[in-house]
Amino acid sequence: QVQPRVFDERFPNKVLYVSDVTASGMQWHGIFLAETRGEGGSHLTLAENAIVIAEPNQGKLELHLKGGTTHEFAREDADHYSVTAFGQSDWPIEVNGLTSAQPRQLSNPERSVRQLLSEKGPGWREARVELHRRFAFPVACLVFALVAVPLGAQPRRGGRAAGSLLAVVLIASYYLMLVMGAGLARQGTVLPSEGIWIANSVLAALGLALLPRMEQFRGESRWLRPFGYIKIWIRLQRRRQAQARARTAASRAANGDPLEIVAPSGGSFPRLMDLYILRRFFYYFALLMVIFVFLYETFTLFDLFDDIARHKVPFLTVVDYFRYLTPFLLYNFFPLGALVAVLVTLGVMSKNNEIVAIKAGGTSLHRLAVPLFLAGLALAATMILLDYTYLPYANQRQDALHNQIKGRPPQTYTHPQRWIFGENYKIYNYDLFDPAQHLFGGLSVLEIDPTNFQLRRRIFATRARWSESQHVWVLEGGWMRDFSDGSIAHYERFTAAAPQELTEPPSYFNREVRQAFQMSLLELGNYIEGLRRAGFDVTNLTVQWHKKIAYPLMAPVSMLLAIPFAFFVGTRGALGGVALGVGIGVAYWAMAALLEAMGSVGQLPPQLSGWSPDIIFFFLGLYFFFKMPT
Repeated sequence: QVQPRVFDERFPNKVLYVSDVTASGMQWHGIFLAETRGEGGSHLTLAENAIVIAEPNQGKLELHLKGGTTHEFAREDADHYSVTAFGQSDWPIEVNGLTSAQPRQLSNPERSVRQLLSEKGPGWREARVELHRRFAFPVACLVFALVAVPLGAQPRRGGRAAGSLLAVVLIASYYLMLVMGAGLARQGTVLPSEGIWIANSVLAALGLALLPRMEQFRGESRWLRPFGYIKIWIRLQRRRQAQARARTAASRAANGDPLEIVAPSGGSFPRLMDLYILRRFFYYFALLMVIFVFLYETFTLFDLFDDIARHKVPFLTVVDYFRYLTPFLLYNFFPLGALVAVLVTLGVMSKNNEIVAIKAGGTSLHRLAVPLFLAGLALAATMILLDYTYLPYANQRQDALHNQIKGRPPQTYTHPQRWIFGENYKIYNYDLFDPAQHLFGGLSVLEIDPTNFQLRRRIFATRARWSESQHVWVLEGGWMRDFSDGSIAHYERFTAAAPQELTEPPSYFNREVRQAFQMSLLELGNYIEGLRRAGFDVTNLTVQWHKKIAYPLMAPVSMLLAIPFAFFVGTRGALGGVALGVGIGVAYWAMAALLEAMGSVGQLPPQLSGWSPDIIFFFLGLYFFFKMPT
């Protein structure tokens, strides 16, 4: 698929630019095809229209051009220039990747058990690791059952929430042991069988140790007994403080002192209830963010374990990577953390009948939601501020460190394309560009007639420098040709010239190749505008620009949706809130990914693609919020 108004360099030794493409993709309008032919050679073809026929078996496109011209010249002989006009012409273009897929070597996960067993070459260790993994995973079902039965039979406080937490810990521990064992096996530290089966062996030993003691589980475990003593001590301290306050109040009443009565504050803000709810909310929010970030970074660490060992990455480099990764994770987990924190906070309060007491005191649930809404707006402002200040720099650093850990070459931030679409239908092509000294080497400027997409003027200069006083490019050692009706109308050579139409400043050509998450909102907007003027496709970046505003606002929107759902959770408490919150979060991310993909390929306008998830969830939350029995 060819994107319109984009310089496409997928073709061998060719650059293609198409002004417009029909919906079927079979008809093009405004075709520019540049072909390099050795040192200093140039071959340009411009056509008004084209019919395209794809031939996958031969790996090429057949272009049937209509109403065009062909320009040929060599730099070493500037006086000779060939222009050929044609009414119709056929051009075959080879396309990388258009040919049918060639047979390739299967990777280990794609190979059969017999093929893995027969592997005797240098990759035998990787093959054995994959072979043992295929048998270790099914056996893990039995091992987990062996551990779950005695643990499930043990009575404990916390109910289903504690059981679910214990299950997550066991699964995470098994996965980490499996990843560590596989890494050691690939390095040759242990045998493949030992590395893969160590996780199953540890869990099986734990299950066999707990199984005979099922009948001995009575009450609280002796391992948790010290924590029980701490709880009893805290409870006694609170009781003593309450008794002391009661004695003080009784002595004041006996002495005839006036009692302190707190007058109701009416509609003031914040009230004691607001502070209580905010304290509970931010406690659960901070706890959830720590858990989310810790789990993500833990699994990421063990996923990178092989690369760290293979490339001998220093320990401080790994620490720096996770230090710069943390702001990115916080930014992405903020809406989910706010959603789950609201569900847990109100779910626990509902389970403890605190909501009933608040309603009995004359406070509606709508008034109860005010501090949560304000907290959501504060989180959204924090996300916007983080994205505007520190987050782009942190993302650049963590991306560079991730490439270093993976052993990839450092990414260059100089734009690889040397074809830039300028203002007023000008195309710039250059060999070298020095952004520090504002110098071009081997500069060609092509002026296009927009009515028939034919070349109107062509300028070449061996060297060009930017004049700050005149605000134009001063050209040295070149020539200029004007064209009319498919022939050369004027030609002159110059030692120095300053065409007044070349007004694009050096900053127009000095762009960095960065992804959307590596830029702030303002930087991304300027980046998109520059790419759009230069002739590049900016649909995907425009979607990301709208998401930079829409995603932080998802924090208060998710909290609006969470408030009525928290009361549907009812007496299920924290576990029900976490489960429901994760479910809503998965639904949001699935919808956002689908709409973003549709916007990136042009099936939806960028504005609609970026804002639709927020709009849909906002109106859903608004509907359930006002339907909530208050």
